Amino acid sequence: MRYIYTLLFLFCSVFVTAQDIAQDIPQNDETASGINDIKVLEYSVKPEKAVFAEPLKLTFNLPEPAEFDGENVSQKDFQLLSLIPDKNDPLVIEATVLPLNLQISTLTAFGFVTANGAKFQTEPVEIDIQEMPSKITELKDIRGPFRPFSLLPYILLALIIIAIICLIVYLKKRKQKPAPLPLTPYEKQERPMHEIALSQLDILTQSDLWDRKEYKLYYAEMSDILRQFLAARFNFDASKMTARELLKKLKTISDFKFDFILLQKFQQSMILVKFAKAIPTEEDRDKAIVTAKKIILENKETDLTKYQENAAKGGKENEKIN
Repeated sequence: MRYIYTLLFLFCSVFVTAQDIAQDIPQNDETASGINDIKVLEYSVKPEKAVFAEPLKLTFNLPEPAEFDGENVSQKDFQLLSLIPDKNDPLVIEATVLPLNLQISTLTAFGFVTANGAKFQTEPVEIDIQEMPSKITELKDIRGPFRPFSLLPYILLALIIIAIICLIVYLKKRKQKPAPLPLTPYEKQERPMHEIALSQLDILTQSDLWDRKEYKLYYAEMSDILRQFLAARFNFDASKMTARELLKKLKTISDFKFDFILLQKFQQSMILVKFAKAIPTEEDRDKAIVTAKKIILENKETDLTKYQENAAKGGKENEKIN
């Protein structure tokens, strides 16, 4: 009997010792690796529906700073577009995904890991991906069929109105167009040509053309005075000549005296005002008048015999009448 009790005691001791050893041995590698310690993160708002191919945004909070490890991302029906921390709170993460399948799909977890090795992952969410709703409810015909001839009366009316306006503008400008200056013709030859031309320039400067801002007519009168003088002085027709033809003609006249470079610049300034509608200043006007007078004075007549004879004949006729 004593041997039986001794054997029972030894068996109990061995059983208790084996049980303690079994408790100290790790059950499996998963417990050692800490997979059961991964914390699940819940979304702030769980979406139940989403629109196909329209970005879907979800937010969740990290308990501590962690980096996305790219694990647990086995999306088939969603494409991850971005995981962006909030500007004010870096622990608040905004995930943007793109639904890619028309069915009830599961958005699987996104994994995060901290510097200390702690792991977090988002919870899986089932989402019903639906078609994009059409914004066009009903097509309505807002206008009838196009009939070109229905516009004909309006087109004719518009053309008549435009023609009337153009006629009024033309008549108004024609009425306001100033009459040419009363210049002395050269045919009478009562005075030397240069005196007539200088007096015509004086009449021009004393007129009100400049005050009325008739710059084009002002310069046209100046050009005509100079052309008439040169034509009468050197006996050629300058009325239909262009500025270039006039310059070319004067170069062939040996008695003509003036710097051709200055004359060409003078002609260019006249053309700008007459044809390019340039607005001259008072300084430009005075320079042009001075240049015109210099051309006239440098080419004035030297033989004044015929004018003196005419004056003498006129005096004798007056004595006979008296």
